[in-house]
Parts: sequence; structure tokens; C-alpha cells
Amino acid sequence: MDNKPSASYKGFDIYPLIYPHVGERIGTQPRRDRSFNASVVICREGEKPGTEQSRVFPSSTKPWENIGAARRAMLSFAQEIIDGTVPGQALDL
Repeated sequence: MDNKPSASYKGFDIYPLIYPHVGERIGTQPRRDRSFNASVVICREGEKPGTEQSRVFPSSTKPWENIGAARRAMLSFAQEIIDGTVPGQALDL
């Protein structure tokens, strides 16, 4: 994870976590080699990730085809969580 947040929004720091997707192989169907899953860490501005002032939110969206798209999606997802518009995802910090 980066040492500095990718963005700050309404008093929170946002750290997108992008990692390779490991898909299931069904029969002889080829596996996509370059797709990515993502999560996002949201913490109070100035606090370090991994403390009581941070929380990880995994994405339930299907894998992205590139890192940039996954990163942009996680920044937007984090802003929606902070705004309270994602059902079932509460930011209790």
C-alpha cells in the first residue's frame, strides 16, 4: 500500500488497494490473465491505515480490465461510502 493517500475527501484519506484477480477456470475456458480486483481503505485524515481510525471496504464489482479503471472506481466508491449513499456500508470512525 502507498504511504500517502491517493485522495482526501471530507476529512478522510482514501487508499485504493488493487490486486490481481485469480479467476476460476471452467473446463477449457481460457482464464483472463490481466484483470484486477480492488478494495479501499478509508481512514481519518492524517491517521495511518491499520489503526482503529481506518476501515477496509472490499468491492463486490466484477474484476476490472486495468489498474487505472479499478483505482478510479475505488476512489468513487470511497466517496460514496463517506457520503453514506452505499447501502449496507457504514463508516463508523
